[in-house]
Amino acid sequence: MLSLYHRKRLILGTASFEKNYGINKDKNLKKEEIIKIFKLCKKNNIRFLDSANQYKENNLRKFSNSLKDFKIIYKVNLNLKKKTYKQIKNKIFFLLKSFLRKNKIKKVYCIMIHSEDSMLSNNSYNLYKIISLIKKEGLAEKIGISGYNLEKILKIFEKFRFDILQFPYNLFDQRLNRTNVLNFFKKKKTEIHIRSIFLQGIFFINAKKLPSYFNKWKKLFQKLNKNLINNKLSILNLCLSHAFNLNYGKKKIIFGIQSIDNLNEIKNVKLNYNKKFIKKLKSNDKKLILPYLWNIKKK
Repeated sequence: MLSLYHRKRLILGTASFEKNYGINKDKNLKKEEIIKIFKLCKKNNIRFLDSANQYKENNLRKFSNSLKDFKIIYKVNLNLKKKTYKQIKNKIFFLLKSFLRKNKIKKVYCIMIHSEDSMLSNNSYNLYKIISLIKKEGLAEKIGISGYNLEKILKIFEKFRFDILQFPYNLFDQRLNRTNVLNFFKKKKTEIHIRSIFLQGIFFINAKKLPSYFNKWKKLFQKLNKNLINNKLSILNLCLSHAFNLNYGKKKIIFGIQSIDNLNEIKNVKLNYNKKFIKKLKSNDKKLILPYLWNIKKK
């Protein structure tokens, strides 16, 4: 079973509450099951939630009698083109205050920019000034940014100080695990939230049943499956062990689930890590490690 130390560093991602998230787009959680999931999270000291203005189910209170026991990351993604400072400020404050009101909470743990490109636009300074004001006014404890492109993120952190970075890290996507990169963020005292640890669920699908799009990486999936069999490991164990093993003290891990059974499986995992083997799974192919580039035909 995961220790209390590890459970306290887990963040439940709420994107999977929606029907159109991940590779299994036809599956979604029913309200009754989500309510049970929230109760189980509280019982097991999993007290962080990840939400966004783009998620349909961003009214989390209907799944929990009280959200006071949770710390919530709230991501905002806006079209900033041709917008003035006042327009951006009014929109973000409106979105956040609506979220707080609906969920009957006074503040979020973090107000987060959902896209790195927003902080590379002409409105980057305005956007940063606004979210910093949100923190100053006590509506958020911290400010953060989520991204996919490491080079862009590093460029942004040279100009702006964020408390939290959300970035992908999984068995295939190991870009974050570079000493110079981790040292850079350590010096900035950045809290890192690892996301996409299951790569939108493709690790849990039998390689033979994956969409034909992934045939190009057939050997990589075979290598992964062979090791799981030889070492009698579950893919869940390997994914979580890999994430927790990142040599970075101030880190948390975002996970998504499709059932309460998934949550029980996660809390009962016994971490087991094979560092030497994991390195062999590393891929720099963006068409594999970046889900927004997947060209999967709808059935």
